Amino acid sequence: MQLRTEKPEITAKNYLSVGPGEYPCGNNLYLIVTPSGGRRWAFRYQRNGIVKKMGFGSAKATGLKLSEAKDKAIDALRLLSKGTDPREHRNEEKRRTQGSRLFGEFAEEWRQTYETGMRHKAARAKLKRIVQVICEPLHKHWLDDIETSHVVSVLMTVWHQRETSRTTRQIIKKILDAAVAHNLRAKDNPADWVSRLQPIMPKQRRRGTTRGGHKAMHYKDLPAFMHKLTSIPTQSARALEVTILTLARTAEVQSMRWTQLDLDNGFWDLGFLGTKNERRKRTPLPRQTLNYLREAYQSRVSDECVFPGRSLKKPMSNMTMLKYLKELTGDESLTVHGFRTTFRTWAQEETDFEEEIVEHCLHHITGDDAEKAYKRGEALKKRLLVMQTFADFATRRPKSNVTPMRAA
Repeated sequence: MQLRTEKPEITAKNYLSVGPGEYPCGNNLYLIVTPSGGRRWAFRYQRNGIVKKMGFGSAKATGLKLSEAKDKAIDALRLLSKGTDPREHRNEEKRRTQGSRLFGEFAEEWRQTYETGMRHKAARAKLKRIVQVICEPLHKHWLDDIETSHVVSVLMTVWHQRETSRTTRQIIKKILDAAVAHNLRAKDNPADWVSRLQPIMPKQRRRGTTRGGHKAMHYKDLPAFMHKLTSIPTQSARALEVTILTLARTAEVQSMRWTQLDLDNGFWDLGFLGTKNERRKRTPLPRQTLNYLREAYQSRVSDECVFPGRSLKKPMSNMTMLKYLKELTGDESLTVHGFRTTFRTWAQEETDFEEEIVEHCLHHITGDDAEKAYKRGEALKKRLLVMQTFADFATRRPKSNVTPMRAA
């Protein structure tokens, strides 16, 4: 029968001389001595039902003393009492001292720098949403710890939105490329499409090949609709008329300022603000629109906004025009933006105008990059002819009050 031998109590005098084994030193601290003579301090603890071990370093004469190891153990117990994993806390501190960064704080700094070159307000808002909202699951990860699986988990939340998922993937890749440039992670990029994501991501449904994803009114129904619209004596109805006849985007008319309008010469100058292709945008005004704006200027209630909201210094809500469209047609699927498609279909089916000028009316500059670089003219007279012809068509008196609404 073997007698069980008690392990000696570890003290400042004997911790350098005890033989192989594991010796408890209090406060979850252990001295571990290997058969080869190695000595180290270890802190054992339990976190979420899992037993973990955290090394404190060497316990040899040149290493950590017993009193120092006990102080570290007490500090670790304090972190545990606050709900913090001591090993994770130590790793974070180590990374900070070595210059590593969390994805969230680095991505936000990158966004603020990157967006200085973006002119379009909507593009800046989209970038901000992707970085701060969609990529939020990545914020607490260290840049050098992010793997393809982390990127996939983010993309899957928006994978059903083809454009959003594509833009999100591109932005994550740019952020991680920037991290590589700052030596904050290895050159390998887990957000690379060809080598990392394409082989494992599910296939997306292809978009349609026709332009104009917004539900549009059939152009033959437009005169009857405009006739109904003119009977409504409100500012919002007039704003919708202006939107239709100028072929503008909703936000452009919503934010229209008197300072942008040359009512003498009949032009609306938006400058570069808000344009998608970063070209100056000047729109010729059809006679019907110009007559209304001249009258509205004489009775204006705001010196800033053409279509002010409740606060005269702020524009009207972007939902008011859509409200009239749905009420007059009874079709919940139609959109204000769809009137641009209505115009494009009318021009294609009913006129012989040059396609390039028709596209220019929508502020679409056709051709490849080389062609676009040389296309600096505005074709204002030609565009006015097209837009005036469309305005005359849209505002002509309908032959019948019966207006079956169809989708273009």
